[in-house]
Amino acid sequence: MKLFRFIFIALPLFGIISCSQQKNTIVNRTYHDVTAHYNGFFNGRLALQEAHDDMRNSYQEDYTSRLPLFIEDKDEVVQPIYPKLDRAIAKTSLVIDRHSMDIKGKEYCKWIDETWVVMGEAQFLKREYIQAKQIFDFTKRKYDDDETKQLSLYWLGRIYTAQENYTRAGDHFRKVSVVDGFPEKTLGDLFAAKADFYLKQNRLEDAIEELEKSVIRTKKRAVKTRRMFILAQLLREDGDGIRSSALYEEVIKRNPEYEMAFYAKINRALAHDVTAGNTEEIKEILFKMLRDEKNIEYQDQIYYALAELELKEGNEPKGVEYLKLATQKSVRNGNAKGLAYYRLAGIYFDKPNYAIAQAYYDSTVTFLNTEHPDYDMIMARAGSLTQMMRDIEIVDREDSLQDFALLSEKEQERRIEMLIDDFIQAEKDAERQKQLDQMESQQAKFDQNSNFNQNANRGEWYFYNAGAVGFGASEFLRIWGKRKNEDNWRRADKTTLAPLLLGEEGEGFEEDTLDGANDPKNANYYWKSVPDTDEKLDRSHALIIEALYDLALVYKERMKDDPKAIETFEELIARYDSSKYHVNVHYQLYLMYAESGNQTKSDYYKTEILKKYPDSEYAKVILNPNYALESVEEEAAVKQLYAQAYMAFEDRNYRQSYDVIQSSLKRFPNSEFTPQFKFLEALCLGFIDSQERMVIELKNVRSSYGNSEVGQEADEIIQYFENGRSLETSLEEAEEEINQEEINELLGTYSYDLGASHNFVMIVPDSSDVNTTQSLVSDFNRKYFSTKGFKTSMIPLKESRAMIIVSNIGYANKALDYYETFTAASPETKPLIELEYPVFVISYDNYAHFYKNQNADAYLQFFNENYLKVE
Repeated sequence: MKLFRFIFIALPLFGIISCSQQKNTIVNRTYHDVTAHYNGFFNGRLALQEAHDDMRNSYQEDYTSRLPLFIEDKDEVVQPIYPKLDRAIAKTSLVIDRHSMDIKGKEYCKWIDETWVVMGEAQFLKREYIQAKQIFDFTKRKYDDDETKQLSLYWLGRIYTAQENYTRAGDHFRKVSVVDGFPEKTLGDLFAAKADFYLKQNRLEDAIEELEKSVIRTKKRAVKTRRMFILAQLLREDGDGIRSSALYEEVIKRNPEYEMAFYAKINRALAHDVTAGNTEEIKEILFKMLRDEKNIEYQDQIYYALAELELKEGNEPKGVEYLKLATQKSVRNGNAKGLAYYRLAGIYFDKPNYAIAQAYYDSTVTFLNTEHPDYDMIMARAGSLTQMMRDIEIVDREDSLQDFALLSEKEQERRIEMLIDDFIQAEKDAERQKQLDQMESQQAKFDQNSNFNQNANRGEWYFYNAGAVGFGASEFLRIWGKRKNEDNWRRADKTTLAPLLLGEEGEGFEEDTLDGANDPKNANYYWKSVPDTDEKLDRSHALIIEALYDLALVYKERMKDDPKAIETFEELIARYDSSKYHVNVHYQLYLMYAESGNQTKSDYYKTEILKKYPDSEYAKVILNPNYALESVEEEAAVKQLYAQAYMAFEDRNYRQSYDVIQSSLKRFPNSEFTPQFKFLEALCLGFIDSQERMVIELKNVRSSYGNSEVGQEADEIIQYFENGRSLETSLEEAEEEINQEEINELLGTYSYDLGASHNFVMIVPDSSDVNTTQSLVSDFNRKYFSTKGFKTSMIPLKESRAMIIVSNIGYANKALDYYETFTAASPETKPLIELEYPVFVISYDNYAHFYKNQNADAYLQFFNENYLKVE
């Protein structure tokens, strides 16, 4: 109490007599230590702690996914706390600005290093990694305190991990140790950060090793329990079910909050090794959990765990039954439903039963968390299966429509009337279906789905299958309700699906405009699809060809199912004598049979290619195995010549560029670079001959390659010059573009360093009175910064310029204070401001880069964007 009474009484006195930051006296040190600690630093650290508390209170764990080691990895958690982080940054910045006693390179205020660490952590949490890195690079170099150095290395490791620069992150983590000063109380966080570092690289075993150390060293009970849970998750991912199950049991014994305890029990069952025994005991526990009313909203998870146990024991039918129940019972966690759908999708894909797998993968994409590690693969597979089923549907539909077109008109009308009646009845059934209990409805879905797939396998036309139509209508209404009739209604992103290419130009077909053509209760809805004219029949065959070819490629490239690919390719060439794909199909069959060891069939297709398509690229490759290599070498030579011609043109060696072009066109008259050579040739002639000659040659390029990118660019240049522009004007614009490119390149050499010492710089022309300008700057310093002892000097630059420098004006914040005071147009500086000479502040490191390149425009752009925050 006496100490605080002393502080309370002494503070006003200190505020009067002890405000110098450049005098190392006990009075000054005490004043700055006390005010830095109990004012800005305390408030800044308090704001940071409140930010952490808010994150923990707002964060909702998703136990169906791997928990993040650090919740600040989640955007939705961090963004709401930005105001408190900004407050922490503002408070700590104020402490450093007002209480830092950096005298001759040594800091005498003992709270400044800790203040920098608080500010750096706040910047890290805001994802401002560049600023955070600059802070910790500075504290690592600047301060002798071992703990500050070690904490700086720790945070730099986390920053580089967040930036996915794992080499640098690893270098910094390896330097952190208790022996060298890292605080022992924070070791749990260090090992957790290392585990996170390994997890982000998918190095699971290394992550487990570090997280085990973290669990041992973590003191806070809740944090320790959570890390144990994550460790159990990792062990299960690594295939160590026994250790994972045992660790989940330890979590349960620690009496965590209800949801964590529940998922620990579920995950213990999922991790259970059935060869270790006790499976029936675990099942009984799960059934008991099912009967507990508290777990009604978690029943999907329980059924999922039961399914995994059955599948591990080889009881696939029971496992599938439980997985279906898991999808039905899911009421609160879409990700849990997604996981159940994913498991079902994998089971049917492995059979393989692609039709059912496609439906489950489609549902997986709808419900599964996008952060699931397999999500990209799932999306790709769902897309492939959807494309496959679309192709199969097209072939089946067009075959059935062609068969329908062969029926008598009377029979066609009779069947269409039946279809309309069936659809009306299906709508009525749908209304009744909506009233059924959820469980019965879902069971009916899978029962009828099975029947539908059996009918589909018999090749029946969809509209003939009343059960399928009724089931589809009722299920659609039950699940999705009444929806607007539009393409891709189910997708949040309604980007049009890729159309089939029906001709060389990819043309489509006009929509049918018959009355009632979009109404399933109108006969025209069915007539519009019937290929009853030669044009419609040709279109129908084109659709089948495209679908079969695409389907074969999906089997081959995406499903890696060569037998199905071969079957589909052969169906295509068996059904049609010719198509634009036939030569490629023959070559694919030639290769696939060779790879499978069936040389007889491979030789057959080889002979077919050489006999039917002797001039094709495929025939040339078969006859000359080096043909592809020779083509690649020729292409490389052409590219190299074009690069030479282009570089000579850029260097304004137009005659040299022209000669290279002429030689290249003579040597390779039909290369893929011929349009580019002709275009560049026209530009060269504009400088060698005349602008008129260039326009004439560009018109020839436009005429020959009008639809290509080169032809379009030629047309743009023609329009440019025909609108009265000159070659000289275009050169000036090109030079401006080159200057901007140089500026953009130089911007990458500068860095924004808060903690570095800065200089003030004014760029003046030699034609001005440099000495007078320097005197005006010195007068300004004596009037406004008389206690600082700033030194002013002049250094000559290239291009008849000089720079006036005020050296060592302080850290970034103090440097900006100086800049703002100078540019406020005081009587001393107003004459200089009116001349609009470039002025800026620059750190020591950046000054070295600037003096080397002396490009004031580039640094001014960097200064405006980073110091003044001006776009």
